[in-house]
Amino acid sequence: MNEDVERYEYKDGKFVKVDLRDADAKGVALKQLAFGEGQERLAFQFFELGDDGSTVVGEALVAKESRFIESETDTLGRSNNWLSRDKFVKRFCKLHATAQICAKAFNQKLDSIPNLDLDTARVSFIDCCVYYLNHKTRGQFAVIVEPRLDGKFEKWNNNNGWQMKTSQKDRREIATLPEQENEDEDDDVIDLTGFDKDSIFVSNNEVAQAFSHFSYIHSGRKRLICDLQGVMKKQSKLFCFTDPAIHYHNAREEEGSNLTKYGRTDRGQKGIQNFFDSHTCNGLCNLVTKGFINAD
Repeated sequence: MNEDVERYEYKDGKFVKVDLRDADAKGVALKQLAFGEGQERLAFQFFELGDDGSTVVGEALVAKESRFIESETDTLGRSNNWLSRDKFVKRFCKLHATAQICAKAFNQKLDSIPNLDLDTARVSFIDCCVYYLNHKTRGQFAVIVEPRLDGKFEKWNNNNGWQMKTSQKDRREIATLPEQENEDEDDDVIDLTGFDKDSIFVSNNEVAQAFSHFSYIHSGRKRLICDLQGVMKKQSKLFCFTDPAIHYHNAREEEGSNLTKYGRTDRGQKGIQNFFDSHTCNGLCNLVTKGFINAD
């Protein structure tokens, strides 16, 4: 149990110290063996603990650390990887916050589209925060912590241009008039509730790919959010994404200053180009990217 712990959230452009997630939490525990890994991060089981140091309180959590921590040198010439870890976790939280802002704008755009099927999925990125821990051998270090995603984990695109293709099987069935079971029944009893022949239907995968396309236009053609992975909550019709990548390129900035602005998975202009080289616009892409003259 680690009682010497501090938790920070990224709010309004700065990191603010806050209480632990659960009101009864007095410390935390971090599993030593990673259960998963991505291109840039390792994932560990993480728990908040009660007074006795062994009872888990609150929801299941996941802690993440960088796979690539490089030591930095301070003004006195001393090597210190604490700085690298701190930069990594803070950059990760800022990236998530950027993706959350874009997701909110995308959902608002969906809400404004006339005749879009009410069951069309919305997108979200799970909240994350920073925990600073003290360990008897590792000393102080920082980890990213977020809720554990339960359900079928899937990936809809990556940061190298790959995108899941939408098959006919994946597409939602367009509503059709119900057939009468009894020919003797009056034709007037056919229930047309909720039926609209002009409704726009799109698959979940088309929503995910349209979001990545939208992120580029919404940012004034500077950022493209991809590497979309996580869980699709079918009951609430909500994508819960985690660990996104952002490709960044600003033609107005000096050459080289754009490089890896959002970490190792940021492939800049090349990453953006790879996405569009393999991207086939669906009907939703055209609808969500209309009306942008001066982007954010």
